[in-house]
Amino acid sequence: MKPFDLMPYLKVPNEIPEGYIPLAEEPTFNPARDLQLTKPTRSWQLSELGYTGNEVSEAGCSLAFTEPFQVLSEEGAARLLEVVRLLRSNAQGGGLERSESKSRLIYVAGGVYRSRFLRDLCSSVDIAEFLSELAEVPLAPHSLPSQQIYINYPPSQISEDVDRWHADSIGFDYVMMATDPNSFDGGEFEVFLGTTTEAAQLLGMEESKLNLRTTQELPSERVVKFDFPAAGYAVFQQGNRVVHRGRRLNKPGDRITVVPGYVSRDPHSVDITDLANISTYTEPGIGSEIIRHGVWRSVRKLVQLLDPEVSQDLSRQRKELTKALSDALNVLEITESMGNQSLPDENA
Repeated sequence: MKPFDLMPYLKVPNEIPEGYIPLAEEPTFNPARDLQLTKPTRSWQLSELGYTGNEVSEAGCSLAFTEPFQVLSEEGAARLLEVVRLLRSNAQGGGLERSESKSRLIYVAGGVYRSRFLRDLCSSVDIAEFLSELAEVPLAPHSLPSQQIYINYPPSQISEDVDRWHADSIGFDYVMMATDPNSFDGGEFEVFLGTTTEAAQLLGMEESKLNLRTTQELPSERVVKFDFPAAGYAVFQQGNRVVHRGRRLNKPGDRITVVPGYVSRDPHSVDITDLANISTYTEPGIGSEIIRHGVWRSVRKLVQLLDPEVSQDLSRQRKELTKALSDALNVLEITESMGNQSLPDENA
């Protein structure tokens, strides 16, 4: 695919949806100082988890997940920790419990609206290109800004897993330690060595419900457990195809992770973002984000139809036009019942 055929990075809107409160003061992100990108030496492929050739082709990427690798320098990790701690104290319950699963995990979404540091971290071209090399897929920061980064804080009860077994609603993300993993006991990041179909069967639930999390257990002999060397280290994964969790802490501790999300820039790739599920999220402005996502995917395909080398066969053109419009039409349907989520009228 020609570079100009790829979808461009979609910028975060200038206006912040009502409900997000940006930090007044915070550290700045400087990629030259804060990044220390180091390639992992070990990775697992989807085929090793049991996915078929057709399933791997549909995913558009054979990588399942990697071992922990360094993303941030020691200075960058210290600045990230300062930001996520500021957001926890500032949110006061803006970090919401995932009530649909009755999990006590506290998280903050929409980090790019709340923090300039997080916005600049997520929009880093260096990181996107680095991850694209690992995935062998051209990636961009996720087109839904609220999904570009989550901050996960530990539950108040150590009897709870930090995060239960689940699969994500987006395709690509990395789970990065914001706190020093040597400062708490337990809370290991775990991955199931199997497909989402197999995990759902073992957990006794529908595969489509894996994003809702469950307290059921998976066979320990089928689980890979990762120890992170330090803050600023991460595991990169196809989160919608890799079932994973954060184990419970053995005693109270401040285990904080951040999870930046990415999306393929190939307009002809299967849209694996679970928009129907995401449309139920309570993040401010999520409906508008979904609209932009569909338009983003459709526009590039529409532009390609204007290429002078494109076939002038009417039947083929109509078929390609239908494909090009499908993403935009899909988000119109998904958002039809969402109501008005527009920004407040400043002149009202």
